[in-house]
Amino acid sequence: MILISRKVESSYTRDVGRGVVRIDYNSMDELNVETGDVLEIKGKRRTVAKCLPLYPSDEGKGIIRIDGNGRNNIGVEEGNSISITKSSTVVAQKVTVTSLGGHKPETTSHPPIDEKYLTDALHLVPFTKGDNLMVPYYGDSIIYQVVNVEPDSNVEVRKNTVFTIIE
Repeated sequence: MILISRKVESSYTRDVGRGVVRIDYNSMDELNVETGDVLEIKGKRRTVAKCLPLYPSDEGKGIIRIDGNGRNNIGVEEGNSISITKSSTVVAQKVTVTSLGGHKPETTSHPPIDEKYLTDALHLVPFTKGDNLMVPYYGDSIIYQVVNVEPDSNVEVRKNTVFTIIE
């Protein structure tokens, strides 16, 4: 297994909440990954994300771009170094989450979020137990913490994934 270290920088605005990280093409070659493959990212803790290439202006800088939620999931700040390696996911059968806050659906005229909405909103997003997930909701987002996943592995949401929300 090939393991490389990169300096953490903030994500591009378009990547916030999507469960992706960006590295340069040389790093992708070194890790033997392609666009869309899953990477394991390790800081103080570990998580997984989909790999996308950096914009050409960032090539060769030795960086990885991760959004704030991803940095929180691995316990690092911008400027810290982390390690990355190629990984994989399995389809999540069951996911249990609890809301950590953000937009409060019950205080607006918007409908409440249900389990089916989570399945749709997080389709193809990779994560692991203990991660926080950003769920878009009417121009805002709600943060959910993953309390449990079945199977207990790096997982990815698919249409048959069943969510349980703990209030």
